[in-house]
Amino acid sequence: MKGLSLGALCLAATVACAKLPIGVSETGALLNRTVVPLVLRGAIEPGGHEKTFNGTLQEIDSQIRSINPDFSWNQFQPSEESNNEYGHVLPRQNTVKVLCFVQNLWPANKTLIEEVRDWLKDLSTALPVSAQSCVEISCQEGVAVWHCNDNLEWIQTNSYNIASAIDAILADPDCTIAGRDNLVQGQAFDKANYNVIVNQDDACDGHGN
Repeated sequence: MKGLSLGALCLAATVACAKLPIGVSETGALLNRTVVPLVLRGAIEPGGHEKTFNGTLQEIDSQIRSINPDFSWNQFQPSEESNNEYGHVLPRQNTVKVLCFVQNLWPANKTLIEEVRDWLKDLSTALPVSAQSCVEISCQEGVAVWHCNDNLEWIQTNSYNIASAIDAILADPDCTIAGRDNLVQGQAFDKANYNVIVNQDDACDGHGN
């Protein structure tokens, strides 16, 4: 079946169409998973001291550039100590299932999703998430990208893998609004027991760097 109609999505939602939801409940949960900040710890220049940053990748990028305006993500050196805390580092992305229009989350503009995907591929940086939790990896141009861990231990994957999961959502025709192929929302499940969610969020009005 080809996607939902926009009208059907509005009728199914618990809020008015004019009020787009962020996707996180008042209890701080997304799809029954606790939402926690993305935390990256490491050196931002060769030989530099390790620092801890938290927020979305855009917020972390801004924090780092306030310290080192010439920062490039290929300079980021993750903390060896933090790496040892993770349950395991995941291999390349391997999508096994895609669901569309989950939990009445709103669809985002396809072109803007593709821009976020490309930015994540270019970053190609390690991203951790704690057990049974979700982190908002990216929040820009009205597009929210979530990384949810269904494992009982911390995991670490690469932003390139997150981008590949976004590709799987974009490739599923059921994840588009019927008659409006430029609107997409979905959730991609990986063999390694994590998933990636893409949806519109009006709070995500900033730009990636």
